[in-house]
Amino acid sequence: MSIEIRNIKKGRKLNMKGGIVVDGFPSTGLVNAIASECLIRSSGTELYAIVDSPEFPSLSIISNSTPRFPARLHVNEGLKVAFFVSEFNIHPAMQSTLARTILKWALQNECKMIISAAGIVNNESEVGKSNDAPNGLEEQAILAVGSTPSTAKIIKENGFIPLRSGSIGGIPATLLNEGSLTGQGVIVLIVNTILDAPDFRAAALISDAVIKLIPGLSCDVGSLLGEAQVIESKMKQIRDNHKKSSYIA
Repeated sequence: MSIEIRNIKKGRKLNMKGGIVVDGFPSTGLVNAIASECLIRSSGTELYAIVDSPEFPSLSIISNSTPRFPARLHVNEGLKVAFFVSEFNIHPAMQSTLARTILKWALQNECKMIISAAGIVNNESEVGKSNDAPNGLEEQAILAVGSTPSTAKIIKENGFIPLRSGSIGGIPATLLNEGSLTGQGVIVLIVNTILDAPDFRAAALISDAVIKLIPGLSCDVGSLLGEAQVIESKMKQIRDNHKKSSYIA
């Protein structure tokens, strides 16, 4: 399996030294993808490269009558932040290769840290309550785990709860494991998420957490919370209808 990063800004030298890479490839509840799509709307962020592979599905995403590749790299050189994003789920067999591609790009461009996120479907997780809930978000604290002592320090300084035990899968897992071996700083943010649906509320929490780690970024958290209310209302209706049908049966 091969994954290629195809620059569309040919001849331009990118300065990302000391910058941060955000993994926006879909995870549970699509929290990575939704949060990253919101954050890349920050002023100064532009499409820099295409992430492509013969193993990826043949897919063109049409936006404003313009076709675009489904996996991309967006860069905000002013803030020194890069976003790897995708509109499709990466096949499990390719996740490790993709994570290593992200790590390699971060190393080549002398980036200091990679931020990823994971959703956990578990009402009894360690995710607790915070007394400092910004932007109308629910008072849910965010768990986090880092690949190095320096990232562990960043986690505590920003008020995230260190994950003491558990497991993480997919791209975030490889980023953490490889980062711990190579010394590359990686932080994975962890939130509770709903099952089998895009979780805009969890994505809003992740967006707010990333903004704490990367001052200058912005995201319309209110719009994500609005989407969350629509999704939650639909799911409640489905559950209520299911209960009624079960009772009648």
